[in-house]
Amino acid sequence: MDNRIFTYQEACELLDEVRDITTEAHNRLQELRKKTDELPPQSKQAKKLGEWINTVIHQWAEEIMSMGALPKGLWTVDFDSGKGYYYCWTLNEATLSYFHNYEEGFMGRKPLTEIQDNPPPLLLN
Repeated sequence: MDNRIFTYQEACELLDEVRDITTEAHNRLQELRKKTDELPPQSKQAKKLGEWINTVIHQWAEEIMSMGALPKGLWTVDFDSGKGYYYCWTLNEATLSYFHNYEEGFMGRKPLTEIQDNPPPLLLN
């Protein structure tokens, strides 16, 4: 599915499912990493576990994209508002409380209270 445009309400309605999918993938990844840490780095078992880790991450990203949202970084999900910014959620956040402009990415996240849907018109000289 192509990424879709979300209202804030639509993104919030998907958040429980996104949280469940993300938490499950995160927990699987932690289990695999723990097993990997117990093995010699170059062993066949460690390499196989590394492949499984990549599979978990890939499957998580595919599930998020199938919902129309965008996986960004590990365990971060963006919902395109269609207004020049993404609603942004990351693992362990209770609610959808942040956004960032298309160009800024995660480091540019701001509280949703700062969204200005109707910015003043640009003045042309």
